[in-house]
Amino acid sequence: MSTAGTGAGVEAGFSSEELLSLRFPLHRACRDGDLGALCSLLQRTPRAQLAAEDSFYGWTPVHWAAHFGKLECLIQLVRAGATLDVSTTRYAQTPAHIAAFGGHPGCLLWLIQAGASVNKPDCEGETPIHKAARSGSLDCISALVANGAHIDLRNASGLTAADIAQTQGFQECTQFLLNLQNCHLSRFYDNGPINGGHQNRFPNHTSAGANRKRCFEDPEPFGVKKARTEARSLGPCTPLGNSDADDEADKMLVDRELTAVTASLDE
Repeated sequence: MSTAGTGAGVEAGFSSEELLSLRFPLHRACRDGDLGALCSLLQRTPRAQLAAEDSFYGWTPVHWAAHFGKLECLIQLVRAGATLDVSTTRYAQTPAHIAAFGGHPGCLLWLIQAGASVNKPDCEGETPIHKAARSGSLDCISALVANGAHIDLRNASGLTAADIAQTQGFQECTQFLLNLQNCHLSRFYDNGPINGGHQNRFPNHTSAGANRKRCFEDPEPFGVKKARTEARSLGPCTPLGNSDADDEADKMLVDRELTAVTASLDE
């Protein structure tokens, strides 16, 4: 069932765009990246309203900013008191899930830097790396891996991120994740419980030892960037520059609805 239809039905006589403007102006400002309008709205919006979920996707303004890659809006929302790791009521998805699925590594890295969880599951047991795999975003996958995402986690259907990338036809993402899994497995055999942390019992793996260690301890060979650990100043509410469903188990739960509603909003 489309949440867009549900929302429009409640407000008969209004188009989706009118409904968004009237009832969810914060959400619309985040969609459009309208930082001026957002800052003006934030000055007169009670803090509790920052967690309001829209009737289209069930997202808060932070989710909208994350999905559309509006980093400046995201920063100002959190500065105003919005929770950056908030889970949606319907699907238990965080802004990190949404940013990963939307393919916005800049927003994703900022969320991680600000304290968002990289391994928090949604209602289908999927973490942000599963979402990045669904959309084929190698940049988001790389950012997540560099900042502690677990690549071997399985969703409610028993699929890892590599499995999802493969089923979606994203070969580069699949190979990247499989290479990391192989590194992890080989490291387990060399140094894990099987060997008691002692000398390698598998001679054929010996020559790859240095590469395996580098694979996990030095993300640079994969083009991975770690989030900075120092606190970032959120600054005043001014432009920061332009930085850059239920039965579909093999798609992100809001994917179908997102396509329909975004199209109607753009009309």
